[in-house]
Amino acid sequence: MNLRKSIAAIILAVACAVCLCLPFAACKTDKPDHSFNEDDFLVADGGLIKNAKGEQVMFHGVNAGGLFVTEHWMTGFKYGSSASNDFKSLTETLLSRFGAEQTLNLWDEYRANWWTDADFKNCADMGFNVIRLPFTYMNVDFGAISDYENAGIDYDFTALDDFINTAERYGMYTILDLHGAYGSQNGQDHSGQIFNSVSEVDFYSNEKMMGLTAKLWGELADHYKDNPAVAGYDILNEPGEKGGTTTTRHWDFYDMAYKAIRATGDNHVVIFESCWDAQNLPRPEKYGWENCMYSFHHYAGDKLTEEGFNSNWKAKLQSITSQNFGVPLFMGEFTCYSNAHNWEYVLGLLNDTGWHWTSWTYKVWGRMPWGIVNIIADNTDKVNVSEDSYEDILQKFKKLGTENANAEYYTFYTVNGEEEREEYKTLADIFKEYCTALPTEEN
Repeated sequence: MNLRKSIAAIILAVACAVCLCLPFAACKTDKPDHSFNEDDFLVADGGLIKNAKGEQVMFHGVNAGGLFVTEHWMTGFKYGSSASNDFKSLTETLLSRFGAEQTLNLWDEYRANWWTDADFKNCADMGFNVIRLPFTYMNVDFGAISDYENAGIDYDFTALDDFINTAERYGMYTILDLHGAYGSQNGQDHSGQIFNSVSEVDFYSNEKMMGLTAKLWGELADHYKDNPAVAGYDILNEPGEKGGTTTTRHWDFYDMAYKAIRATGDNHVVIFESCWDAQNLPRPEKYGWENCMYSFHHYAGDKLTEEGFNSNWKAKLQSITSQNFGVPLFMGEFTCYSNAHNWEYVLGLLNDTGWHWTSWTYKVWGRMPWGIVNIIADNTDKVNVSEDSYEDILQKFKKLGTENANAEYYTFYTVNGEEEREEYKTLADIFKEYCTALPTEEN
């Protein structure tokens, strides 16, 4: 691991040295040196998030989707949504072809291109103060990918440490978001393991997988409990089986993980996700949860009229807020598709109603508003893990960098007449308008 880390550091240093010459240059000429201290440690105080000085902090940020777990539609791999083509299967194919050391190196190189200092600076320049970092057990417990008998023995948090530390240097917190539990909590591609049917998702009755996942959270908490750059722990991403709703069996696991975290003496904010509405989370006092936040995801659909879209969002937030859970509310994932006015309305609504938020997501393959940054390349540039040579895969990864000429900000256009198109704003421009300098004094 030390050798790979050293190589990655050299590559990053070279990239930053030349980035000023690149068309999408986003590296700083001066080295970022922000550092959080004990005053910046965050806790939930009733419905607010506050730092140790008692100042209110609002999360305005983005997800680092695709960095640690590749979803079939948004990253540069030739694979689909079938059960044989998820992150776990991709890794197993690489292992069978190249062995453990080269597979680890390939994933290091993938991440080193998908997210660099340029991307941290872009996020900071847009005004974000937090990044939600999706990861799976496979990213920190590599031996468990091929054999669960090796699970929970040898954790490696180096890659998470590096991300958190760099985000901190740019003045941003990190939310650790477990997107994929041992055995998969939902059987979907974003967990890293696809199941064909809901009946195959047995996580909530599988004591071994739940135990390994709770143990992982205990280890993460023990590792990060004194780190003020970590904003909180998002226990489990979209835990409903194959997109189903959350209920008691999900909440009982939440409580298991919560207790594993608190047993270490960790006092970070613990985030519990609903699939999908207010009734799909319990009142925190039911389990005795303290210092916690409730998270929701909302994808209203791109077929609604502008009026219908905005009404949908307003109703969603009102229905949740009216429950008076007594905890901070967090829109952990959302998009507003290709209508710029919808983005402006929703971001304004979230800010005005006191919701914390992180959009989905920062970068995607293809020209679409799901990502602030779009990688525009041909399908022939996508990696075929079954056929491409080791060297070809490394070369294709180089096309993923934000500094490259094939990277661009997603741009909205207005239509004047039937043919003329006029640029309106980039998605990055809109975020700059709706992020504020934080923390702010409590009203």
